[in-house]
Amino acid sequence: MRYAYAVALVVGVFCSHARAVITVKTTVALDDGVRLQAVIEEQKALSGEPIFARSIKEVHAAMLIRDSNIQNGIQLQKRQLTAAQAWGQGLPFGHTKPPTTDPKGPWVGLVWPYRDQYDYYPDPFDPLGDEVGTFFQSQPGVYGFVDIDGIARGGPTDPEPAGGSPNLLTRGITGNGLDPEVPQPGPNPGPATYFAFNLIPLLGPFDRFVTLQVFSARAVVVQQEGTTGPYSEIVVPIPDFETTIQLPEPGFAIGVLPLVLALLRRSHRSPRA
Repeated sequence: MRYAYAVALVVGVFCSHARAVITVKTTVALDDGVRLQAVIEEQKALSGEPIFARSIKEVHAAMLIRDSNIQNGIQLQKRQLTAAQAWGQGLPFGHTKPPTTDPKGPWVGLVWPYRDQYDYYPDPFDPLGDEVGTFFQSQPGVYGFVDIDGIARGGPTDPEPAGGSPNLLTRGITGNGLDPEVPQPGPNPGPATYFAFNLIPLLGPFDRFVTLQVFSARAVVVQQEGTTGPYSEIVVPIPDFETTIQLPEPGFAIGVLPLVLALLRRSHRSPRA
């Protein structure tokens, strides 16, 4: 993957004379499983030509769930995605064919377009998109995913091999990361959804609350000088985030059983032919 490129960007940001300050925060949506999101909440020009954020292009994060010291009380799993959520089927500037590295699915976890790197333009030894986000469990009652590395490809700062059109910066199932209230938001503003998971209660009380933490997060933001100037990328640290979530009804687990069985069958497949 492109970790060396990301490190170079970090060095460039802190060594250059910045003319804008961009901040990014974590949000969470609960309307379709649990979805981790990143959103640009502020951009402020410091001097010279205004700098406008255009898109969140990458998100790197880790997350954990704390369940009140209840041992083995919940199951944390990546959520199954629709074709629209996995590869943008039927959405503006979505892919027209299923992932080349995993065309059959089911697809889980990492959400389009932040699966681009793994589904369509993988480097040697890259995992499948479904494998991004490594599960861990630490008893009692701590579960999580690390190495959630969502990478969209394409756009003016990354034209090869995905294409250099600025339209690729507008993609996202809930938005491209721009708060609609920031200056010059452009098309498709809204939080950038990058990872989806399920929380399944196994032990009561089934209506209890658990704690979600997102930490060690950063975003790569595409910015533009003015409205017609050149594009560039900056790395923006995302502050640690914490909230509480109420567990869903126990009957919810029935609906995810087919996914569990499908993923068990897939575990015997080779990652890439």
